[in-house]
Amino acid sequence: MKRVFFSLLILVSLQVSIRGQDKIITIQHDTIHCRILSVSSINIHYEQKAENGFVSGKFIPTEQVLEFIRAPQSGEYNQHNWARKQKPKPKHRWMLGIHPGSSFLLTSTIKDKNAMIYAGIPKSQVDNYVKQLRHGWNFGVDAYYMLFDIFGLGAKYSLFASSAQQPYMSIHFGHEFEKIYIHYVAPSVIFRQWLDKNSKFQLIETFSAGYVHYRNKMKYDSSSYFSSSLNDTKTWGANASLSADYFHLPWLSVGVNANFMYALIKMRSYYSIQQDEPINLSRLDYSLSIRFYF
Repeated sequence: MKRVFFSLLILVSLQVSIRGQDKIITIQHDTIHCRILSVSSINIHYEQKAENGFVSGKFIPTEQVLEFIRAPQSGEYNQHNWARKQKPKPKHRWMLGIHPGSSFLLTSTIKDKNAMIYAGIPKSQVDNYVKQLRHGWNFGVDAYYMLFDIFGLGAKYSLFASSAQQPYMSIHFGHEFEKIYIHYVAPSVIFRQWLDKNSKFQLIETFSAGYVHYRNKMKYDSSSYFSSSLNDTKTWGANASLSADYFHLPWLSVGVNANFMYALIKMRSYYSIQQDEPINLSRLDYSLSIRFYF
């Protein structure tokens, strides 16, 4: 009889021990040893035994839980140990970025170059003129609302600008200037990856598609004559960027950004009589990435 009673006592103790093996791991990586009573989308209710033997009921918001492990409970649908991972919410919901830098147009200018050389302009002057137009500066701004720590929605704007003085032809006695402006506005999505455990280094990718406004202004100025022309065209384009940032402060990160934009327009070449000549406005941007978090 004593052996039967002793065996029952061991089984009861073992059952109590098993039922107390639940764990809750917080987003700060703290472990709570307890017995989980119920789990909802808002809170996890559990009971915890104090040193004096008193058992108290508690709860913790699920947004503060990284993982929980629950021992089998009689009468429940799942009869095995399981772990659930929560997507941690971002510390700051809003992200505002500023990106000043330089750009390089990938557009082909072979037709215009050949036409200018055929008109009598030295090739060295033509090459220098094209180089000035293709290299410019850019300024970008973007804002995002982070739905999760790794994903958000927002919008972005960028401006590209370049200018050059056109080469002289023998019949010219004044100055000719050309300026290019490209505006880009679009809705955008953002993806973030942490590169270290302390959340100091982050890798950010953005993708967008939206509105492109192209302006090409040409001006001829001499002592006796002045003229100007404006080519104003609108189209659609797409953009992808990649940046690596470091958090100098909890609300400020600084890094480097690489950006690619694609757009195709139809316009008239200045040196060609052909109308609606397609031009690829694709470009690469290299810029500083400064982001503020709210």
